[in-house]
Amino acid sequence: MILPSGCDATYAKPVDMLAEPFQTIAFVHRDIFPGSSSIPSPRFLKALDYLGGVMEDPYIEESEKRFISDGATWLNARAKEAYGKAYYLLEAPQRERLLEEVTGETWGENWIWTLFSYLFEALLGDPVYGANTEEAGWHWLGHVPGYPRPKAPFI
Repeated sequence: MILPSGCDATYAKPVDMLAEPFQTIAFVHRDIFPGSSSIPSPRFLKALDYLGGVMEDPYIEESEKRFISDGATWLNARAKEAYGKAYYLLEAPQRERLLEEVTGETWGENWIWTLFSYLFEALLGDPVYGANTEEAGWHWLGHVPGYPRPKAPFI
């Protein structure tokens, strides 16, 4: 990650990827935005850690944080109804079918778009916030950031 000289603070907060809601969201990230040799993965972008920062940000509405967490709970409940196990334990085709099903409902579509929004922030934001590792999102898109760049996170 490229940070301005003298800056060691970031917005992102490391999360326990085996704890909920992050375990489920990590799989959703991978399913909705799979990386490849030419596309940075959500894991490389540190999108989950960025979301960890969002979940601790006092300026983000508690209802938004609750919705992010509840969405993972609801998705797992649907997975257990349909397949008898949590979303992150399903095979890829089952996860895909389940995502198609829940995005047909208002809560599911809104939840996926909320995750996409924060994933795109991790992809496009300045690395000073703890995501967009090595400016990978910028390189992938051929983006040249504006100047001056932030010297520290806004927190």
